[in-house]
Amino acid sequence: MKRFLIINLFILCLFSSCAISTVKGLSEYDAEVTEFSNPYFANADIDYVYKTKIKAYNNDFGGILIIKKIKENNHRIVFTTNFGNKIFDFELINNEMKTHFIMKELDRKIIINTLKRDFQTLTQEHNKINKAFSDDEGHLIFQSKAEKRFNHYIVNQQTKKLTQIINTNHSKEKVILSFSNIKNSIAENINIQHLTAPIEINISYLSPQE
Repeated sequence: MKRFLIINLFILCLFSSCAISTVKGLSEYDAEVTEFSNPYFANADIDYVYKTKIKAYNNDFGGILIIKKIKENNHRIVFTTNFGNKIFDFELINNEMKTHFIMKELDRKIIINTLKRDFQTLTQEHNKINKAFSDDEGHLIFQSKAEKRFNHYIVNQQTKKLTQIINTNHSKEKVILSFSNIKNSIAENINIQHLTAPIEINISYLSPQE
C-alpha cells in the first residue's frame, strides 16, 4: 500500500512538473471554432519584405527577407544581403522544406531544421485547435499540434489580433514569436526568440515606398 502511494505521488509530481507554463493555471473552455487562421503572410498578392537580423551560433547576418505566398500551403522564403547576395533560399510546401540555397556558414542540419520550424510556424495559415484557454489579461490561447510539438496562438480578445505564437514541447517553452505594430494583417515587427538554442531573429517591415 505504501509503495502504491509513493508511485502515485511520483506520477502526480511528474505531471505537475511537466505542465507548460504557457497555459499553466489557465481556464480551458470549449472554443466555438475548430481552426485558427494565422493572418500573417496569407495574402498571395503581397510580397512581404522585411529588414532582418539573424543571430545564430555566434554568427550575425543582416539583410532583406522576402516571404511570398505562392499558393495554398506553399511559401518561398529568400534572405539576401543588402547588396543582393543570397544567404538562404527556402521553399515550404505542405510542411516540407526544400533548400534551394544556403550559405556554408549556416549549412548545418541543426540550423536548417530550426529555420524550417520557425518559418513553418510563421507562415502556416490553417491550424486545427486541440484546446482553448483564456487568461486574466484579456487573451485567448489556442493550442494546435505541430508535429512533435505544440503551437499556442495568443490572441488579444479586444483587438482580435494575434500577438504571439509560443512553440512548446510537452513540458517546456521552446520558441516565442512576438508580433507588434500590426496594420492591415501585416505584423510590422516580429521577434523570434529561441529559449533553448542560441538563435534570435528580428524582422522589420519595409513598406513599398521605402
